Amino acid sequence: MLSAEHRLSVTDLSRRPARTIFTLLTLAIAVASISFFAVPALIDKAMQDEVRAGRLADVTLSLRPVVLSDADLAALARLPNVAAVEARSSVDARVLIGERRAPARVIGVRDFAHQGVDLVRVESGSVPGPDQLLADVQDENTGVYDGVAGDAVTLVGAGGERADLALSGRGRSLPGGEQVQDDKIVVLYAPAATVARLSGEPGYGELALRLDDTTPTAARATVERVRRQLATVSGYAGLTDLPSIRAPGDWPGRADTEQFAKLLGVITVLALISAAVLVSNTLSTLVAEQTREIGVMRAIGARRRQVALVYTRTALLLGAVGAVAGTMLGILLSSLLAGYFGATYWAVHVGFGVDGKVVLASVLVGLVAPPLAALPAIRRALHVQLREALEATGSATGGADAVDRALRRTSFLPRVMQIGLRNVGRRKRRSVATAAIVALAVGNLLSVLALAQAATDSTRASWGSHLEDVQIATSGRAPFDDRARRTIVTTSGVAEAEPVLKNTVGLRGREAFVWGVEQDPLFRYRLAEGRWFDAKEYLGGAQVAVIERNIAQNLGIAVGDTVTLDTAAGAARFRVIGVATNQQESGTALYVPLSTARTLLDRPTSATAYWIKTVSGDPRVVDRTTALLEDRLAAQGYEVVSEIRYVAERDEVAANSSLTTTIAVLGFLIVAMSMVGLANAITTNVLERTREIGILRSIGARARDIRRIFTTEGVVLAVAGWLAGIPLGYLLTRLIVRLVWEVVDVRLPVVFPPGNVVVALVGTTVLALLVLVLPVRRAVRFRPGDALRYA
Repeated sequence: MLSAEHRLSVTDLSRRPARTIFTLLTLAIAVASISFFAVPALIDKAMQDEVRAGRLADVTLSLRPVVLSDADLAALARLPNVAAVEARSSVDARVLIGERRAPARVIGVRDFAHQGVDLVRVESGSVPGPDQLLADVQDENTGVYDGVAGDAVTLVGAGGERADLALSGRGRSLPGGEQVQDDKIVVLYAPAATVARLSGEPGYGELALRLDDTTPTAARATVERVRRQLATVSGYAGLTDLPSIRAPGDWPGRADTEQFAKLLGVITVLALISAAVLVSNTLSTLVAEQTREIGVMRAIGARRRQVALVYTRTALLLGAVGAVAGTMLGILLSSLLAGYFGATYWAVHVGFGVDGKVVLASVLVGLVAPPLAALPAIRRALHVQLREALEATGSATGGADAVDRALRRTSFLPRVMQIGLRNVGRRKRRSVATAAIVALAVGNLLSVLALAQAATDSTRASWGSHLEDVQIATSGRAPFDDRARRTIVTTSGVAEAEPVLKNTVGLRGREAFVWGVEQDPLFRYRLAEGRWFDAKEYLGGAQVAVIERNIAQNLGIAVGDTVTLDTAAGAARFRVIGVATNQQESGTALYVPLSTARTLLDRPTSATAYWIKTVSGDPRVVDRTTALLEDRLAAQGYEVVSEIRYVAERDEVAANSSLTTTIAVLGFLIVAMSMVGLANAITTNVLERTREIGILRSIGARARDIRRIFTTEGVVLAVAGWLAGIPLGYLLTRLIVRLVWEVVDVRLPVVFPPGNVVVALVGTTVLALLVLVLPVRRAVRFRPGDALRYA
């Protein structure tokens, strides 16, 4: 049997079902928003399973193609700490998709039946034979190629010849899928002999190793042992890049995922703040509405402590139900979001999962937050004078302050709209709190929309630094030489060609990129401080560098400092003479004189790419010139990959759109959350003024008049919140941009498009009208007699 106090708490919730439902919905949404923190953990669990299933390499070495016999590979596998070794070959080609040529990379597998590292697993179809290919599942997932088993595939190989092969099915490999995602190229798998025939070059250009001890120290020691062993192989010409050592627990794309998770966390915190304000307002309204009941309880002898316990118990009961509902909803939401991101970016199935820590946090927040949020209202109610509490009816008449006088000057409006407008001033505290919730939500929406726009603007600005129309690049294993330069500059449609030498380096334990460029490059560099290298430094091969601002600030590097770069050719010291803001290589690039880079890497005439300006920027001219360049270079045996600037920019903006869309959707969810508070406020107003509704109906008011009164009130509160949300949104935008820089290491511009303000107004108004449907419907359905007797 329940005590009288317990029965009162239960009865208090059951006698106002509409109010209780809205309150529980508010709590559930607030608790569910915590589930966003579980998304990274669920993705990580699925990717760790994928790492184990695919036997992802711990160390990857890039080298100039060398023939490795079974005995050579067996000797490498016997080295201390080497658990397995796999040799791979590859060739960059072009695949014909209808009339379009798409860049492709064919990866050669020694033996599909016996793979030890970076497994290529067949997802559908069969293992490719001598004249067959296997497409990576990410090809279709990212939209670069959607061929199916049995399709004929035409490849243009390194020698310019066409090879007709058949597609045997689809396969999965984490490194291959990462190349599709990052480079937007078609990745295909084939027997190593097929790749050698396409490239005209036998041998392997990559070694993938799994280690017994994956600690950084052990991994570096193993790399040195592998270097010494390779030096005994005939034809070995050294590594072409720094060894790639995978940190324990790492997987392709994890860093980007963690950055997005941090950004998602920032937005989630904003949602939680909105939810906390909403819960506090809802429970304050619940308690304040029952001032008269509190007065009755005190009149019959209840002590303040007993009254406080009654309403604290009510808040706990609400919290318990809201915590359960919100936690279940959160588990569902986090699984759906994790599944969406897993399928979109890695073509990996992320099953239904639960993060115990997040679930525990959700339950605790759901239980603790409601009583805490209700305390101020309970305290106010207990300090109301007994007589005042007994006389409270739940309604309020207009006052005589400046706001009320201003509201009475709206005689130019229709009568029903005047009543609705004046009702806003009858419960000022509630109206202000409701408008504040809407303002906070609108501010959040404007800030996340601005963040999405800033990401797009940043991408366009990054590409806007490039003055070339197309970049022709080659594999580091076979860089361009003088013969390639002559071929490029004599190709019809080429107006200007400029060599570039790019290489991965290490800088104070961080991965960075060196760009060796000319003194006056086809690149619009933007300096925050310092200067660009001059002609004397360029001609003299001075070891000077201009560094991107992102990595400079993260590592505490300033103009005038000397930095040491770890390169494939050894360590090199550079003096920093400038800081750039171009955001190339995600803000981790260093620009050095091309002559210096060539000397450092012992490539006096080499280039890994050429920036090319065509005679016209017309896309048809650019496409035609690019195809001609590819054909002429491929005919001379160069492996080439082209990047057309307008296409690459378009694709990157499109790739970012899914992230920005997700951010925008979260923003609208926050607004939707505030609309629950608006609906709760209007529902409470309907309940409070039920007798007034009965009086209005008795003196001739029609249902549509009642509807207009409460609709006017709701829309006015929504628009007031929108107005207050505009300056708040701008402040939040600056705060989020700052947080993105501090947390994610990405510098974005501060933008606040006026169009977003209009979008927020339309969205807020439409959502307000939608959530007002139920409470207004309740108001117009009251019969005059029932409304007059309502208590």
